[in-house]
Amino acid sequence: MNTFANNLSFLKEKSNFNLDAAKILIDEHSCYAPSVHCSYYAVFQYISTTLNRLGETYEEISSTINNSRGQRNQLNSHDYPIKLMVNKVTEKSDTYYGNTVKNKIKELKTFRKIADYDNVQVTIDDSNKALSLGIEIVSLIKKKLS
Repeated sequence: MNTFANNLSFLKEKSNFNLDAAKILIDEHSCYAPSVHCSYYAVFQYISTTLNRLGETYEEISSTINNSRGQRNQLNSHDYPIKLMVNKVTEKSDTYYGNTVKNKIKELKTFRKIADYDNVQVTIDDSNKALSLGIEIVSLIKKKLS
């Protein structure tokens, strides 16, 4: 296995660790905002490894994003891989399923931005919702793309 493939297997492992960490942060430490961060990045890391497995390598995605810098429709380092994933899910199922995945990712991403950047209290309910979304999104992607 080449080094890049190893790195992506590490990324998949990190995705699992982040879901575990989110649960521990909620249940054992009452660290609700960081748990939301972990739930989101678990999904993002899972998306990256899944795209790579499906032929959209991290290097190609990164290059496409970098090449778009300065253009009117500059690509975002998170939005672009998410869009690619939603497209892959839609191709393997239907528009409704793809939109379901897209909306759940958008909701989790919104939670993550609030938890990371806004001067608000993140509650146990918020963090549990984020963890549930993270688990559900990974499951939805696995169901169609495994």
